[in-house]
Amino acid sequence: MRTLPVFALGAALFALSGCIEENVPLSSNNSPATPFPVARGSATRQSASASADNIAQQAQSINAFATDMYTRLSSGDGNLFFSPYSITAALGMTDAGARGETQAQIRRALSVTLAGDDFHAAMNSLDHTLSDHAAGTDGVTLNIVNSSWMQTGWDFKVTYLDLLARYYGAGVNLLDFAAEPDPARIIINTWVAEQTNEKIKDLIPAGAITSLTRLVLTNAIYFLADWLFQFDASRTQDEPFTLLDGGTVTAPMMQLGENDKKVSMLYARKDNVRAIDLPYKGDRLCMTVLLPDSGAFQAFESSLSADRIDSIIQALDSTELPPVRLPKFTFTTGSISLVRPLKDLGMVDAFDGAKADFSGIDGRKDLVVSDVIHKAFIAVDEKGTEAAAATAVIFRFTSVNPDPPRFVADRPFMFLIRDRQTGVVLFMGRVLDPTVEG
Repeated sequence: MRTLPVFALGAALFALSGCIEENVPLSSNNSPATPFPVARGSATRQSASASADNIAQQAQSINAFATDMYTRLSSGDGNLFFSPYSITAALGMTDAGARGETQAQIRRALSVTLAGDDFHAAMNSLDHTLSDHAAGTDGVTLNIVNSSWMQTGWDFKVTYLDLLARYYGAGVNLLDFAAEPDPARIIINTWVAEQTNEKIKDLIPAGAITSLTRLVLTNAIYFLADWLFQFDASRTQDEPFTLLDGGTVTAPMMQLGENDKKVSMLYARKDNVRAIDLPYKGDRLCMTVLLPDSGAFQAFESSLSADRIDSIIQALDSTELPPVRLPKFTFTTGSISLVRPLKDLGMVDAFDGAKADFSGIDGRKDLVVSDVIHKAFIAVDEKGTEAAAATAVIFRFTSVNPDPPRFVADRPFMFLIRDRQTGVVLFMGRVLDPTVEG
């Protein structure tokens, strides 16, 4: 169980209930407390139905995707933190509306090995098993919320809405992207901030949502957990931390255990890497820290794979250790576009208006993914860990006139006075400055 993602299900904000017709404009039932309409569908969240084997298989897929994405995101400088689970959930909802090669590429990029709806059922069951654990464990808060934000008046297939409700607990919120794109962006960002205890703010940057946006799929995750064995804050002290280039900085270093006593932890030493499990309350969820030998970090990172991490985890064994030292840290990985790394992983057609097939969403091939945006936060201290992440998949309309009908003569123009019956032009002229009378 240590390889499972460290997240669990939170209640969906807007559950689908009632019914709507297949492929007809969505209705709404907004109330004074709801700043936007909420569509209603017929499906409810399904209970855990996937087999244990399918749950384990999907967990392995997420882990494989995690290392693939890490390899692509780690090419930059600085700290890095992201949630492969959040990205998989958001792209899982995307996959639900994809067809043909578009869907096949999404699944290959996500390392999905389960066929058909077994993938979605396994994601749903993963949520349920982690939710059950969180609900029964003091000192652990885990929350996942999925939601969709759709253009009011647009035609969406009820089969798609029902799948989102059944496997992702995702409600449908109606916004008018066409008329008010930036206010819609602010509403979505506010919702994400609320779901992540204000840790993920401004997920979607200005300009990412336009008047052509028709659908935004969002996943928000929040995690707060106390260590099973807490660090003693009185033993935290500033110590040198060696950087990749050999330089040093001073960091607050926490200590687990007394100076003259050993602590029993799950520990491994394998392939020039030391590993340790730091469990959270409940002794199911944990932070696994991988510490390459001095000077070996870049070599380890460049050879990273899910299998290698799994082999290290499998080598963990109860070991008596001198006091464990770990720095306190807090940082945010700002809003990043995942378009380039997802394309590198083979998810290409989804971003190509000429090839994208999301006919499972609205029955037509007029939607294309314009961006996939991710943001994450992490804070580690003596008491435990707080983490949050969110992902947004933004769809735009492709079959649209790039120059919609409008006429405002606020610049130089030519004009004719003509006979519409014979076509003869009686007068012709131009206006370069309407304020000049001469």
